[in-house]
Amino acid sequence: MNKLQFKMRDLKIISVIAETRSIGGAATLLGIAQANVSKHLSDFETRIGLKIFERTTRYLALTQFGEALVPYINATLEKNEELANFISDYKHEKRGRVTIYGPTGVVSYLARSVIHKIKDIGDIHIHLKTYNLNRHEFFEGAEFPDDCDILITNTLPKDEGLVASYLTKYAVTAFATQEYLNRNPINSPDELVNHSCILIDSMMIDDANIWKFYPHDSDEVREFRVTGNYICDNSQNALELARNNLGIILAPKGNIQKYIQQGVLIPCFNHMHEWKLDLIAIFRKREYQPRRVQYVLDGVLENLRMQIEQDVNRE
Repeated sequence: MNKLQFKMRDLKIISVIAETRSIGGAATLLGIAQANVSKHLSDFETRIGLKIFERTTRYLALTQFGEALVPYINATLEKNEELANFISDYKHEKRGRVTIYGPTGVVSYLARSVIHKIKDIGDIHIHLKTYNLNRHEFFEGAEFPDDCDILITNTLPKDEGLVASYLTKYAVTAFATQEYLNRNPINSPDELVNHSCILIDSMMIDDANIWKFYPHDSDEVREFRVTGNYICDNSQNALELARNNLGIILAPKGNIQKYIQQGVLIPCFNHMHEWKLDLIAIFRKREYQPRRVQYVLDGVLENLRMQIEQDVNRE
């Protein structure tokens, strides 16, 4: 048996006829010609094979079937309106959760220098979450968490259906305290193998991390295997260990600028020994985004680019 398919317009016409008990009254309320209202009703009754109204020259009344049918029609119309409202709200309202993921240092940078500059967020709730890339993601592309709206990271997405917006390049290099370096002098990345480095868990390979640098005599990045006694799941904890003279960390200069200015940490090498990383914003195509995500995305990208430019000019 074929399933009956109903158009919302037909259901609305029947509902209004039932409410007004008049073809003419329904036509007036709906702004449709009376003849068209009659045709819609007649076609609908023919299609389902049952009469909804008893019609005479003097009155219009619901049949027994019509009395039972109309509540179902009204409930369907109400659900359809709820669905339409939900879709409209989802697309246009500035409310609900927007989740931003990024490496520990990037999330800290957003919290410190960017998020507070996004004005008039209304009832939007911004959730900042840490997402540190695994080593294989640097080569295969970043995974996009299921609950993520915006991912700020260092590589292109694995899913080619996502949008990747390039932000900037930034340099990371090795830092330690003066006390550590006085006890354990180091002149180049080749000597890292002899030092205690503070490791990041997501980068672990056979009890080591792989750090990269551009040696001063080459344009090609080189990899260096480093080990140490301390392993952290985020760069903030690694930073605290380094401040206590426990080893060398790999970090972006911008993220630890205040510690450099205070003399707490100093670069282990000259500026030639750096690793340049891309900073990329990843998100779904805009036609799939509700307004709240688009609003926060535009605010993050605009203010992040401005802040990066200011930081570069200060340097």
